[in-house]
Amino acid sequence: MEGAAMNDSAVVTPADDAWPRQRWAALAILLAGGFMDLLDTTIVNVAIPSIRQDLHTDYAVIQWLIAGYLLAVAVVLITGGRLGDLLGRKRMFLVGVVAFGATSLLSGLAPSPNVLVAARVLQGLSAAIMIPQILSVIQVNFPRKEQSRALSLYSSIAGIAVMSGPLMAGLLLTVLHLSWRSMIIPESRAKETRRLDLGGVVLISTALFALVFSIIQGRELGWPAWIFVLMAASVPLFLVFALYESGLERRGGSPLVSMTLFGERAFSGGLVVVVVFFSGLVGFFLAFTVFLQLGLNYSPLDSALTTFPSSVGLAVASLLSPRLIARLGRQALAIGALVMALAQAGLILTVRAQGASLTPWNVRPIIFVFGLGMGLILPSLADVIIARVKERNAGAASGILNTGLQVGNAIGVAVTGVILFTVVGSHAATSAASVTPRLTSELSSIQLPQSVTDGLVQGFQTCFNDRAHQEDPSVVPDSCDTQGLAALPATVQQRITATLSSAGTTAREDDFVAAIQWALLWEVAVFLVTIGLLFLVPRMGRVTETAPETETAAATT
Repeated sequence: MEGAAMNDSAVVTPADDAWPRQRWAALAILLAGGFMDLLDTTIVNVAIPSIRQDLHTDYAVIQWLIAGYLLAVAVVLITGGRLGDLLGRKRMFLVGVVAFGATSLLSGLAPSPNVLVAARVLQGLSAAIMIPQILSVIQVNFPRKEQSRALSLYSSIAGIAVMSGPLMAGLLLTVLHLSWRSMIIPESRAKETRRLDLGGVVLISTALFALVFSIIQGRELGWPAWIFVLMAASVPLFLVFALYESGLERRGGSPLVSMTLFGERAFSGGLVVVVVFFSGLVGFFLAFTVFLQLGLNYSPLDSALTTFPSSVGLAVASLLSPRLIARLGRQALAIGALVMALAQAGLILTVRAQGASLTPWNVRPIIFVFGLGMGLILPSLADVIIARVKERNAGAASGILNTGLQVGNAIGVAVTGVILFTVVGSHAATSAASVTPRLTSELSSIQLPQSVTDGLVQGFQTCFNDRAHQEDPSVVPDSCDTQGLAALPATVQQRITATLSSAGTTAREDDFVAAIQWALLWEVAVFLVTIGLLFLVPRMGRVTETAPETETAAATT
């Protein structure tokens, strides 16, 4: 009875004549749900300074505001996808949408930091239920040729949402209404409606938590030994999970994840590509945004406008991508990765040449080209991975794919962050020394005693170096205390403070200019590795029109 229509008077299945007319409208609803998730994440990241100010919270809480969401999503995605297979993909999508909206409201009304963190964790769980249903519904309900176009649109909109979210968030949150979301998505589920594999859920959730928590929190905790032990422990946990699932499937049970999925070259090879590619993609936008905002003192809006051309490039290339894929196959994906690597190299040369005088228009053309490369990869990558997955495993496959994406995101944030801030710390003394002659000259012009000038210069160097190594950038180290100037006249204090502040700004800019070049060099390496990994994916050719195999479909409501 679970597969029956919610409304017996309006039964529509994907094979009916009515369904093709509604297929693309249903896709719009699915994409709106995915867009909502990505926008919300972007909004929270942009709003972090305001959250700290309004709730009077510390840096540790802000870290958990982000990490709690990512952990919840990564750990539950596979289970969320499998629940769609068993209980109905439309049903779980709607449950996720409603829960996501409710937890978003709770986040907005949170009276305290702890309530906000809890709401974000619940929001991550809601997203983990909602997001896997999008790919599985596309796979189940679209013919093969239309499926490619639908997946292309999904990937393109996902990329655009991530990059243009800061600019579009206010408008979309004002005009987006959720009351119509459940109207025209057909219900579908696997034929074998069995119980959820709870043993598999526990094993995979534990393994993913061990891996993702270690990656996300390692740097913030100073990489203690137990973090590496926890990360290493995820390997045998994944192995135990694989053995458990294989045994369950051999005994005729219904595993959370069928291990036969990984025997399909397109799926297993494509999953590796997703993890590596998204580690580079997300890592770049994180590092470059931090560089612009913390290094060059851009506002969130200015930094968003600087990187916005990547969205335009993505949209343009997405229009050409299907034709290039049909003609060149996976070589088109390799070309896209090469374009992205070359764009990163171009950014390195531009930053090195311009230094702190870098302007948005120095980098916007390069970032547009970077977006073109993205547009050749993103629209087709999901299609390559899930094209040969059987419908009964559609939800689990979607969950695994999205989990791989989240793991890639976490790796990208962790590795790029480590590179960027390690260089910021190690290069701090050099940057401070580079402004010392000018600082000494300007302090001498105030006609201070030489001993006072020398003390201020030494104090500046110590303060700058300590701040560069500070985990919480908002905390002022004790070495930066200027109480010793209280005995000087107010006008002299003001001149000294202005001189030290100007020197600090110049040194900070120099420090981040050096650091971002190393981070971008890592990005070049990641995208070049992506090119090599693309050969794990089978050759791609033209698709032929076939109707989707529908195992169970029910009415729209």
